Amino acid sequence: MTSAEQEIELVPVTKSNPNAISMLLTLGRDYLSESDLSLDERERFLQSILTRQGETDRWLLLLKYEKEHLGFVHMKIDKDGRVGWGFILEFYIIPTKRRLGWGHKLFSLSLEILRERGVRHIWLLTSPRSESFWHSLGFRRTGETENGQEVMTTSI
Repeated sequence: MTSAEQEIELVPVTKSNPNAISMLLTLGRDYLSESDLSLDERERFLQSILTRQGETDRWLLLLKYEKEHLGFVHMKIDKDGRVGWGFILEFYIIPTKRRLGWGHKLFSLSLEILRERGVRHIWLLTSPRSESFWHSLGFRRTGETENGQEVMTTSI
């Protein structure tokens, strides 16, 4: 492991870690700032993510490099539509760190967790703005839409 890899950390956002919660809220507000949601709806959405933490097979993780938080991933193992598949619910890298490999690194670290739990396929919902990123990671459109977003899948 290189020294740079040693400085990369996935920080779980849990009820027992108020600093991680605070950072998630800060990053989450930035993440949702371009959405069509009202300010109140954005706050309710972020709180709903936080209240679901602690559920089995669900992770909310901050990507930290040295002392800087660069983004987050919210993922779970699907128990409904695509049973046993990994489902990436939210994925965010701060704009100043995009196109520098951090998104690929966060995805790679996320894959490790899902593979350890036996996941072999992943799905997500994407917008036209982020579709090329997911395509670069091997995701393909299914032709389905959900909530106005494209469904993309990959096998791992």
